[in-house]
Amino acid sequence: MTSRVAWAVLVGAMGALVALSPASAAPASEVVEGRYVRLVSVADWDLAAAMSPGEPLRWDVEVSADAPDPGTLTIGVSARGELALVVSAAVCLTPWQGSECAGGADHVRTGWEVPRGGEAVEIASVDADQTAYVRLELEPAEGSTGTTEVRVHASGAGESIATAPGEPLVATASPAAPWLAYAGVVLAGSGAAAIAARTRRSGGAPS
Repeated sequence: MTSRVAWAVLVGAMGALVALSPASAAPASEVVEGRYVRLVSVADWDLAAAMSPGEPLRWDVEVSADAPDPGTLTIGVSARGELALVVSAAVCLTPWQGSECAGGADHVRTGWEVPRGGEAVEIASVDADQTAYVRLELEPAEGSTGTTEVRVHASGAGESIATAPGEPLVATASPAAPWLAYAGVVLAGSGAAAIAARTRRSGGAPS
């Protein structure tokens, strides 16, 4: 009976640990269209609600235009908030094949802390008759917490449009919290097992 109680304690503690881990949903897609310029945004925004350093969030944005005249599409990123974001960005001129770009990706930013004044900062430009497949990897700067709103902008053919997550990106105070919870699970399981073993040796209920 006591060993079953010990097992129940351990299973319950493991369940609590699983509950602490952010759930991942299928990536969400959003289309933003102006008169000529079009953005297609794809990311798993559930992961954006509990970001941690070293665990980048991938955000793919397809940028294209149906412009009446030749020209240039300018691509930028803006941010506003207290959470410092480190961004790496690459541009492929063909659709990404997993993590590979068939024609070779242009890595336009690596480990860049995006300014948080709300102004769009240009990261790349392409001919207006090309489609740019922009891949961003975002993570909080070490030690930074809070929330930040981030946008990807595209300008060309006399207009400017932008796409953004439905909610700000969030990083909480302690990425070590799950490890502390794991330690608690181990201790709880060990303690329950020790009680069960002591009870078996004594032949009675624990005092």
